[in-house]
Amino acid sequence: MGLTSSLFSGLSGMKTNEFAMDVIGHNIANINTHGFKSSRATFQSQFYNTFSFGSSPEGAIGGTNPMQIGTGTGVGAVTRNFAGGAPEATGLKTDLAIEGQGLFVVAKPDGSEAYTRDGAFQFNAENYLVTADGYFLQGYGVDSSFGILEGTLTDLRVPIGEITTATATTSAVFSGDLDAEGYSGNEQVALGNSVRPILWSQHFTDGGGADATSATLLTELDNGTGTVAVAGNVITLEAAAKGGQTLPEETFTVTATSTLGDFVAWLEDVLGINTRTHTTGLPDYTADGVPDPGVLINPTDDPNPGYVRIVGNMGDLNDLELGSAAIRVTQGTAASVGTGGSQPFTFEALSSFERAAVGSVRTSFTAYDSLGVPLEVELTLVMEDKSDTGITWRYFAESTDDSDADRVLSSGTFSFDITGQYTAGNDLVISLDRAETGAASPQSITLDFSNMDGYAMNSIMSLLSQDGFMAGTLQDFSVGSDGIVVGSFDNGLTRQLGQVVLATFRNYEGLIGQSDNLYVSGPNSGSAIIKQPYDLGAGTIASASLELSNVDLSREFINLIINSTGFSASSKVIQTCNDLLDNLIMMTR
Repeated sequence: MGLTSSLFSGLSGMKTNEFAMDVIGHNIANINTHGFKSSRATFQSQFYNTFSFGSSPEGAIGGTNPMQIGTGTGVGAVTRNFAGGAPEATGLKTDLAIEGQGLFVVAKPDGSEAYTRDGAFQFNAENYLVTADGYFLQGYGVDSSFGILEGTLTDLRVPIGEITTATATTSAVFSGDLDAEGYSGNEQVALGNSVRPILWSQHFTDGGGADATSATLLTELDNGTGTVAVAGNVITLEAAAKGGQTLPEETFTVTATSTLGDFVAWLEDVLGINTRTHTTGLPDYTADGVPDPGVLINPTDDPNPGYVRIVGNMGDLNDLELGSAAIRVTQGTAASVGTGGSQPFTFEALSSFERAAVGSVRTSFTAYDSLGVPLEVELTLVMEDKSDTGITWRYFAESTDDSDADRVLSSGTFSFDITGQYTAGNDLVISLDRAETGAASPQSITLDFSNMDGYAMNSIMSLLSQDGFMAGTLQDFSVGSDGIVVGSFDNGLTRQLGQVVLATFRNYEGLIGQSDNLYVSGPNSGSAIIKQPYDLGAGTIASASLELSNVDLSREFINLIINSTGFSASSKVIQTCNDLLDNLIMMTR
């Protein structure tokens, strides 16, 4: 061996401590680097020169230990500490921090994946989330219904100010109370013998003296004073009311082939009379001595042919009012109106029938079609039945936004038990025709009355919620702890825009560090396992925060002292060996 070996041992100590100083310097330099993970260098002894392996005890001789002289030290490993750094609140929504295990996935320009704990993302010119070096943040996208598309990574984009969406109403929920005592404290219901709808009636002939039928042409229809119209005239409903509310103005254009049946069907639609018979749920008025609702020509229960009779639905809010000028004939494109005058339709109320005195409740709500167009829907509720098991109410739904001429949508029932609690309903889906509007048609809306009750209180009801929205533009966004990016639209709508994912590894220390705060998988790290936050050990996302470096500055300073001392001590070994060699040379002189 000799002094030369000691020189090399001292040199190895200087080199390893110098190596450790490089690691410490790198840690200290990155004390303020977001997401930085500190490293440490560990040493191990080098080769040993073995002079004796020792001996075991034998008889009266004790055993001896090995005799070895080491040749110095070397670097054993550089290990990275993947413990989480403290989070720092920044207030920027594009800043993301990971709490727990995992790394963000970014796409490099060559298409390969890299991983980082640095969540200082920002928008580029196309509203994609990118790193400071322009690498695209990866995650799950969404389908056309804003559902997360799991399994395929894509560049995450938040198109603020660009994307516009609307949601069609599919359900409407109501709350309130329906008075168990009915109307004005009495117990009358829609089928009670003392309650009748008001009837309007008028007699017509075919111009030749015969009673009019549905096939009679309007140009030949006579009201007793002359024909009601000529081809080209326009019949206008403009002063009719229903339950105290004026009905919207509607028009019917008379042609040479228009019949009384055509006019009656139009009048039934614009008056909003629900003509569905008892076979589909409405009560059988005829069985109770009260005619079925509708606009009828020559009713079978009327002994006088040639009459047109108008019967409204039950309930005071369904009560029809037809003034003398409610239906008017204007000139249109013809040279004149019929000889019967400009107001030939003057239906008279029949005094033998009372008004629809049973109490009812009215409310309206706004729904939206698939294009976000608001649709006004009106509901009228009438008490239909009382029994020992509870009370049944019937709703009538109408809308002037129904694209066909018929404002009637649907009718159905729902019931309360003897404690005033909602029990069940039938036919609670209304359908709006949206043909030729560009929107999805028909549009079905489920009515939910389960939040209502039926106590003896003043009837009151209102819309609790509906799931449709008008068209809106994306204005803002947020990132949840589960990584889901939620967009806020200016119509109050919120929708998923994507999800930030995390890459986990079996051995994080096996990752290969690169510049720009990036890592790539190494031979000993295992492949990246893509997970959603919270999933099987993956961490969570903290928005508007950044992860600080996990460098412990006080520990680094201590290591700085220790390694500088080690370096100095190793240099002393070399200096001492040099002095001894000088003494050895002096002996030869």
